[in-house]
Amino acid sequence: QGRAGGGCAPARRGGPAAMAAGASRSTSGGIREGDVHRGDYVPLIRDPEAQEALQPNGDQPGGPSGVARITSLRRGGEEGEEVRPFMPRLKFVEGPECQTFVGLVIAANAIVLGVETDYPGGIWDAVEQAFLMVFVAELALRMMYHGCNYFVQRGHLFWNWFDLLIVGLGVMESWIIPLSAWEMNSPGTLALRSLRLLRLLRLLRMFRMFIYMQKFVDAMVEMFPTLMWIFGILFLFCYVTAIVLTHMLGKMEALSGLAVSREDQDGLSAEFGDLFTTMFTLFRIVTMDSWHTTALRVTKYLPMWRIFFVCFIAFGSWTMISLLTAVVSDHMLAATADLNEIEKKRAHEIKMAFLDYLRKSFHEADTDGNGKLDREEFVRWANDDATLQRLQQVGIEMRSAELVSLFDMFDIDDTGQLSIDEFLHGFARAQDTLGMNHFLMLEHLFKRMERQVDGVRGSVDDVVTAVDARACAKVKARGSTG
Repeated sequence: QGRAGGGCAPARRGGPAAMAAGASRSTSGGIREGDVHRGDYVPLIRDPEAQEALQPNGDQPGGPSGVARITSLRRGGEEGEEVRPFMPRLKFVEGPECQTFVGLVIAANAIVLGVETDYPGGIWDAVEQAFLMVFVAELALRMMYHGCNYFVQRGHLFWNWFDLLIVGLGVMESWIIPLSAWEMNSPGTLALRSLRLLRLLRLLRMFRMFIYMQKFVDAMVEMFPTLMWIFGILFLFCYVTAIVLTHMLGKMEALSGLAVSREDQDGLSAEFGDLFTTMFTLFRIVTMDSWHTTALRVTKYLPMWRIFFVCFIAFGSWTMISLLTAVVSDHMLAATADLNEIEKKRAHEIKMAFLDYLRKSFHEADTDGNGKLDREEFVRWANDDATLQRLQQVGIEMRSAELVSLFDMFDIDDTGQLSIDEFLHGFARAQDTLGMNHFLMLEHLFKRMERQVDGVRGSVDDVVTAVDARACAKVKARGSTG
């Protein structure tokens, strides 16, 4: 069964012979419905995550080595489905280079808005027009790339409509209103022109472009219900306490009969005069903002109220704030763990794409079509500049001469030819051991020595068997003559 993004090329129908001789079509999206059927053979990738979707051909008689046979097919779910773009040629608009450029434009636009606030006039209108044209062009290209799916795309629905709204408001404020026949000083027009401050919302697109910021927002949304419960408990606690303190301190019920100075009366009235003022005072105490001033003013006349302030701070500040910190930390750690999984998945996708490229290159380099690469074909492929550039993209920094030397290391059975299994497995190991190619060489040398030792052991066993047979024959001959 195949997984979306698994990295295997579609299979060739017609059994093992067709698989060994024919070149398979490669795709970057992995095994998809319609590409393979039950009983088809695909190249066997020496990778645990990719191999879990395939059943190796070890138990099927007559099947070639280095391939696996599709035993079942599974339809992709919602997470694995990929919507076909309306104009695939515009794929670059969703690429990292284009998104990085748009992010830099948004950052520059934010800087210009800040400078324009303190130094109005000048060329800022022309600069804003240029920014707006970039945003309109980027939005138009994305809508052309996705087609109608742009408005219903899962996972990006909110951000797509958000981009459309922000760009639409910018077009109305900068292009439609100045060209219209509306009265420029009418209340409606002034209200629309005041929407230019909404251009600051473009900064929110940064959360979409950078996965770390997006994960931060996701963590905030996920922890929001828990935070609301904690804030609700804290609010209820402060509300009940505020009612009591307004009566006891604001209305002087607890201080009746005591000689309270006029200055302290005014201070208590300013801090506990009504319910909302008392709640704000309690909020200051929770945040430890000058709480001692309020506490000393009360405890100067009511010493036992020290217990109240200690208990209130212990629960409202230490306990509840610590609980808030724990919830935020827990969700942020979970978001960090998700980022690590995303990085692993991305590295796996890069590896699968590289193996797919190698498989395609193997068939292109196999000019005689015998399913093997001899030294001449491998050297021709290694001397291609496009090959070196592609290998550098996945972290394999080698010159052509170094790349040619890999042929002997990959050719473990010393046949002078590379099978597709040896080709893929060798480069997969070279990619994993980046900067440690000498260990790779030792590994292949040990495997070759093991094969040679096995061959010598077999030859010695044959010689020993032959000697034993001759000795037995001589013994029998002597026994018969005697």
